[in-house]
Amino acid sequence: MVTIFTESLGWQVGTLAAGAVLAGLLLAVGHWFPWVRRLGRVPAYVYGVVPLWLGFGLWRILNGDWLTVVGLALIAVAGGATVVGAYWVDGVVERVRMGELMRPAVGGALRGADEARADRGGGE
Repeated sequence: MVTIFTESLGWQVGTLAAGAVLAGLLLAVGHWFPWVRRLGRVPAYVYGVVPLWLGFGLWRILNGDWLTVVGLALIAVAGGATVVGAYWVDGVVERVRMGELMRPAVGGALRGADEARADRGGGE
């Protein structure tokens, strides 16, 4: 059976190794890079995912598999958006718990938990 070069096992292994080396080098650089300050959680997640995606992308693009690279990118973006959204919801919930979002609005429509408790006859 005649195979073209890009479908040979040696080419697949070689390009996979290149992708693995790329991802490993990028992660090592990020680990020892002299950051001005420690990365926050979301930027650290991004920096952890992007080198993996780039390594995988290099491997698959060199083998003509663009659709898989695009698919993985879309999955990574969806996952990242979910993480960012979850942190946003957590922040809103925390602010509500602390009473920061329950201050009187125009016309006094929103009140804090302390005022509502006082109206019910409750106290500390």
